[in-house]
Amino acid sequence: MNTIVLLTALTAGQQPAPPASGGVYLPPIPNPGAVAPAPVAQPPMKLPVQDVPPAGMPPMNGNGMGEEKKEDEKKDQEKKDEAKKPEPYLLMRSLKGTGFGNLLDDNGISISGWVQGNYTASSADRTNLPTTFNDRANFFQMNQNFLRINKDIDTSKEEFQLGFRTEWILPGTDARFSQSRGLFNGQTGDYQFDLFQAYGEAYLPNVGPKGSTVRVGKFATLVGYELVQGAETPFVSRSYLFQYNPFTHTGAMVTTQLDDTWTVVNGLVQGADNTFSSPNQATYIGQLKWAPKEGKSNALFNVVLTDPRFDTSRGFPFYNVYNLVYTRNISDKFTYVLDATFSHIDGAPLGNGAVGSATWYGAANYLIYKHCDNVTSTFRAEVFEDTKGFRTGSQGTYTALTYGVAYAPKPGVIFRPFARYDHNSDSRPFEGKSNLYTAGMDVILRY
Repeated sequence: MNTIVLLTALTAGQQPAPPASGGVYLPPIPNPGAVAPAPVAQPPMKLPVQDVPPAGMPPMNGNGMGEEKKEDEKKDQEKKDEAKKPEPYLLMRSLKGTGFGNLLDDNGISISGWVQGNYTASSADRTNLPTTFNDRANFFQMNQNFLRINKDIDTSKEEFQLGFRTEWILPGTDARFSQSRGLFNGQTGDYQFDLFQAYGEAYLPNVGPKGSTVRVGKFATLVGYELVQGAETPFVSRSYLFQYNPFTHTGAMVTTQLDDTWTVVNGLVQGADNTFSSPNQATYIGQLKWAPKEGKSNALFNVVLTDPRFDTSRGFPFYNVYNLVYTRNISDKFTYVLDATFSHIDGAPLGNGAVGSATWYGAANYLIYKHCDNVTSTFRAEVFEDTKGFRTGSQGTYTALTYGVAYAPKPGVIFRPFARYDHNSDSRPFEGKSNLYTAGMDVILRY
């Protein structure tokens, strides 16, 4: 399950859409409305961390045999640690043993990525909006040519460490949704590029009860269960909760592990989906993580807090978000996830010259079943309320049911057929209809 799980509007990113005045709302191509993922890699709470126990340290004996035993145990431990590491994909395997590959290994740097494309058959004629990222009806899209270069931090090592991560869509149709204002968001056309994440980080083992990690730059949001990274999220077709909340933030955050159960994140950023661009407004992001070491459940409570007002002069939304993600491992094969979010804004343009408050909220439930090592199926049931139509362009209650299967015939190759049904009980957002039926498949080739 971890393998499968781990893949507009006025500005880029998840920005509000003006209310529809009859007919379907079509966001402008250069700046389609979407999120923030990260959201990832992701925020520290979403990144897997290797659990590397310290090597055994037997005492020396009088004849020096203790030193040999220590060396033997060290080698045994290194073999065990090596076995825990996931098998690298094609690029790093090809570089292994070369001068460049050795340079990367010596510095703990990895280069990887994937190519993702999908075809979606639809009851709509032209567009599946406001559903994304497979927004084109009856059309093949190359969603992502994704590149990642990273040096991850291992918090199990009680020593000062430096790391970094940069992630690009080079190019892909998803970049129209993931871009943040102020960073490459002036592009036109279907295939655009995006610098999705670019940050440096430092692990400070003596700050906090069990160490702290400081991250500075542009990084995926803490909010939500799904991600922009196509190979590490359940479906090519994203939930409304994902699409119409933050994708990324630019600023700094500190992750502090309090004990084996509790972790906190505190950060100060420029808002949602805004990178060094006016308007800038101080925004707090935070997370409280509960994850008992031997438990079957964990929970994340995430917030994005600022003065939640629409900046009329620059056409940019600042809004507050409250998010809960709860995960329960029912068995070795069966997992349940709840993703629930409430967001609100004041002073928003609501159509026909009206200005006022708007809220959007909902919950997505995921049932994930691992049939075998290379086949996993996921069912998602979502209810999403856009009270004023500020985010999607059509007000009302959306319900969406999605089922998909992920099949990996060999490492690095994933086929994901899916079927989805959407309904709005109060308006007609799907090319003048209340219902949308879609089915298709995306293919992911990892390298």
